[in-house]
Amino acid sequence: MKDACSVEYIDHVGIAVHDLEASLAFFREAFQLPTSEIVEMEEQGIRVTLIPVGQTRLELLAPLSADSAVGRFLEQHGEGLHHLALNVENVAESLEALGNRGLELVDKKPRQGFTGSIAFIHPRSVHGILTELVQTP
Repeated sequence: MKDACSVEYIDHVGIAVHDLEASLAFFREAFQLPTSEIVEMEEQGIRVTLIPVGQTRLELLAPLSADSAVGRFLEQHGEGLHHLALNVENVAESLEALGNRGLELVDKKPRQGFTGSIAFIHPRSVHGILTELVQTP
């Protein structure tokens, strides 16, 4: 059994926004980043896009409704950093190792997300940062 989570690299930085199209246009124009496809993920209550920035990506998230997780985040915190995603070799093993270390897990087992197999760690366990583990296909 592993006693630590081994991170490969920062997979993406999630940013909660009200207007996905306007935010995507801002990042394209201000930082000369490429355009990216917008996808609706009804089961997660979001519209999302991934903008490549070198090896990592910016993930822009907009809620489909005010009562979604991202909608509630925007209501409480406004636009800004939503989560930090770390790429790991195996999400299930990483969750087990972090759970064994006493970290509070949002997800007890991996689930399918926009970027691959994912799971979240509660911000209380990671210095106030909602942290996502990502295992890319």
